[in-house]
Amino acid sequence: MQGKRYEILDGLPSYGPMYIPISQDGIPFYSEGFVVRFYKSDGTNWVANFKSGWTNFSGVYDFPEFNRTVIFAFGQCYIMVDHEQKPLKAFGVGFTNVFQTDDNILIAVDQTDFTVIEVGSDTVWHSERTSWDGFKDIAFSGDYVTGLAYELTSDEGEWRPFSFNFRIKEIVGGAYHLQENSKPWWKLW
Repeated sequence: MQGKRYEILDGLPSYGPMYIPISQDGIPFYSEGFVVRFYKSDGTNWVANFKSGWTNFSGVYDFPEFNRTVIFAFGQCYIMVDHEQKPLKAFGVGFTNVFQTDDNILIAVDQTDFTVIEVGSDTVWHSERTSWDGFKDIAFSGDYVTGLAYELTSDEGEWRPFSFNFRIKEIVGGAYHLQENSKPWWKLW
């Protein structure tokens, strides 16, 4: 049985070895982000300070069978390989929610679109834009993420239903694509 692999810390440790700053561009930073202590199989540990994104969503999704840990640091995603202190992949800044399947897939919801992370193959797929600015009533069931997408251009500020099949990468409905098919307001004929 494998022991503890990580621990989310309330803040940067005040003593011990220096934390390792982890950022999307690899440039060190020195403000407190999302802090995680990783435990190595040899009994040692190290502290990672993940640079924050733009939301309040944070979480850790651990996949020991693939030697991967997926970190969401206030909206930004980092895919970490065991015992490495540099992310395999880093992307996004606005993730607000994540759904996990039984077969090691994460579906991350952003303000306007979706990202599918297939942990076993290190594949990351980003959807087309589905909402102008945010989603509500998001639900996950079977192969679908459903909910309402905000249509900014509507006089009423309407929410449009959508469904996203993450297996076949198909989006039906939503609000963003409606503008592409509508007639411009200045054309009267």
